[in-house]
Amino acid sequence: MSGNTGISFPGLTDIHVHPAMNAFFWDRDLRRHYFTYKKFCPLASLSDFEMLEKGDVKVIWSVLHVPEKDYFRNPAIRLLGHVTKGGRTMLKLNAWDAMLRMMSEMEWQVARTDGKFRIVRTNAALDEALAAGQRAVIHTVEGGHMLSAGLADGDVASRMTRLEALARRGVASLTIAHLFRNDLAGHSECIPPEQHKILFWRLDTGVDDSLGLTKIGKEVVEEMARVRIIPDVTHCSPVSRAQIYKLVGNKIPIVATHIGVRKLNNVPVNLDEGDVKAIADSGGVVGVIFMPYWLKSEHPGPGREAIWETMKQINDWSGGNWQHVAIGTDFDGFTDPPDDWTSSRELKKVRKMLEDKGLGHAEVEAVLGTNARRVLRDGWR
Repeated sequence: MSGNTGISFPGLTDIHVHPAMNAFFWDRDLRRHYFTYKKFCPLASLSDFEMLEKGDVKVIWSVLHVPEKDYFRNPAIRLLGHVTKGGRTMLKLNAWDAMLRMMSEMEWQVARTDGKFRIVRTNAALDEALAAGQRAVIHTVEGGHMLSAGLADGDVASRMTRLEALARRGVASLTIAHLFRNDLAGHSECIPPEQHKILFWRLDTGVDDSLGLTKIGKEVVEEMARVRIIPDVTHCSPVSRAQIYKLVGNKIPIVATHIGVRKLNNVPVNLDEGDVKAIADSGGVVGVIFMPYWLKSEHPGPGREAIWETMKQINDWSGGNWQHVAIGTDFDGFTDPPDDWTSSRELKKVRKMLEDKGLGHAEVEAVLGTNARRVLRDGWR
C-alpha cells in the first residue's frame, strides 16, 4: 500500500463517532446541543453538529449501530427501550431493518443543516464536499450481527447481497464483532465489569477469546474486500483479528477504529505489537479511543496523557513515521469520555498536544486526518 504522498489534509477526522445512534435512540435533533458530562452518561450529547463545528471536525465516520438482542433481554434495558421512539423501533424491527432506518434518519438530519454537513458515499464525493467547505459524514456500521439479523443460519447469499447494498449506500467500514456473540467472529470483552449488572440483572456477553472467524465470517470478510468495505477489527478476539489479517491484509487496508494497546492495558480486546504491525502492513490505521478506561490499566479520569501514550506506542510499533495513527473517539457510543476532553468540541486541542510533544506539521496532520484519508482512498469506493 502507498503512503500519504499526494493526499491533501482533509481536516480533523474522527473515524468512530456515534451521533446517529444518539439522535435515533433519544429522538434528538442533531442541530441542537443538549449537554455534556465528564462521567459516563448515556443521555449526554457529545457529537451533535454544534459540538463537531466547535471542535472544527471536518470528517466523521458516522457509526450506525443497533444493540444486539442480548442487550434487550435485560429487563431494565428493555423497559428503557419502550420510552423513546427509536428504542421502540429497535425492539420492533430486526437489527438490519432498524439500522437502515437509522441510516435514513441520519441522512435526514444532515439534510437539514443547510449544506453545512453532507453525506458522502464515495471518495470523489468526499473531495467535492471538502472543496466546497462542507463537513463530510461517512456511514460506517458497527456489529456483524446486523448483517445476519432475520436471515437463516446458512443463507450466505443474502448476507452478500446485504454487503453490496451497504456498499451502494456508501458504507466505508464494518466492525465485524461487537459486545455479544455473532455468527461471523469471536469477540473480546468490551463492557467494564461494573456495567455487567444493571439493577438486579446481569449481562452475559458470552466471551470466548479462543473463538475465531466462522465459515460464514470468512466469506463475509473476503466479500468486504471485493465490494470495498474496510474491515474494522475492533471488538474482535485476537484469533479473529489474526485470521482477518491473513485473509485480506494484502487486498484492502484494515483498521481498528477505536481501541487501545495491550502494553498499557493488557486486556484481550486491545492490540499487541503483532496486531499493529499487521494493520500497518495492510496500509491501515489504528484509531485511539477517547475512553481512558481502556487505554491505561489504572483507568485514569483525565485522558490527555493516556491518549498520547497510546498514540506513541502505536507509532513505535508501526515504523515510527506517524502513518498509522488516527482518532476514533467513540463519543456518544455509551462510553465514558476523558474528564479533560468531554466532547467533540475539545478535539481541536489534539493538534496542540501533538505539537507540544514535538511532532512536525506533516506528522500532526497525518494523525489528525491524512492517514484516515489515505485509508479511504485505498480501501473505499
